[in-house]
Amino acid sequence: MNRAPKTGRFSSADLSWLCGQVALVLKAGVPLDDGLRLMAEGVERPRVHAVVVGLSGAVGRRMPLSEALEEAGGFPPYLVAMTRVGEVAGSLDLVMEGLSYFYERDERLRSRLRGAMTYPAVLALMMLGIILLLLVRVLPIFRDILASLGGDLPPFSRALLSFGAFLKDAWVWLLPAVIGFVLLLVLFFRLPGPRRFGDRLLLRLPFLGRLFRKIYATRFAVAMSSMIRSSIDMEQSLEMSEAVVGNSAVEISIAHCRAAIRQGKDLFASLLETGIFPGLFVRMLSLGQKTGDLDSVMGKVARAYEEDVDRTLRRATSLVEPLLVILLSAVVGAILLSVMLPLIGIMSSIG
Repeated sequence: MNRAPKTGRFSSADLSWLCGQVALVLKAGVPLDDGLRLMAEGVERPRVHAVVVGLSGAVGRRMPLSEALEEAGGFPPYLVAMTRVGEVAGSLDLVMEGLSYFYERDERLRSRLRGAMTYPAVLALMMLGIILLLLVRVLPIFRDILASLGGDLPPFSRALLSFGAFLKDAWVWLLPAVIGFVLLLVLFFRLPGPRRFGDRLLLRLPFLGRLFRKIYATRFAVAMSSMIRSSIDMEQSLEMSEAVVGNSAVEISIAHCRAAIRQGKDLFASLLETGIFPGLFVRMLSLGQKTGDLDSVMGKVARAYEEDVDRTLRRATSLVEPLLVILLSAVVGAILLSVMLPLIGIMSSIG
């Protein structure tokens, strides 16, 4: 029996491709199991190929696609739930097209974040490598030169030299200790309590907090737009949107909004009270509901926030890069001057 193999999580790019291809198959009137089999033939990645083949076999046994996705594992609950909605409403092709668009935008947003973080991280690692090289290899050479000329390093340089000697002797156990500490820290913040603390802290950071609020607002708006377009009621749409924002603190705030709706309170007033979503964002959605065009307004607001996030990331990257270069130059210059000045003084006295 062909079963969709259990697998790890898929990337947003994989999910966008899968949903888009399924939408094309359904619109072309090809039986879904045959279409999935044809899709699998064009997939080069073994893991994705195996899963699509498994989905084809499950659908061929008359299993609904939503159940096949759930059985395979690795697919987000939001994707499974929306697929089930499309099956019940008889609009699976439109739902899959909307999901493809959603995951395409999510991947684009994640790619921008990765791009904005990668270059500064590489620069920071280069800085660290250059500083370590100076401490471990260069400073001892200057110390020996000064000693041969009857001079001595100043206190700051001697402290740096001692630290470099410590790193040189202790790297065998220090490096695994640092890696182990980082891994433990990552695992610790995956626990529910620490994760909630970290997510709340992220929202309160001076610059990053405002940026990530816009990112979460964008994800929320895109998901809600797709669900409202699929005629899902507001409370269920809010419940399903919790799975896509990617921040536990925002998820809790959305859950509070759902509870407020059940008590007869206004959704947009509740969203504003959370303090998570920007005021302009909430007011635009409220206006969209009054005009009866909420799904369209949510899509437009999401696009505007995407562009704003992209501009903010580009500006931040353009500022961080020269700052890191200046910092590296200052640190390296301070280290070199601390040994060059005594050497210059000795050479001047000899001359």
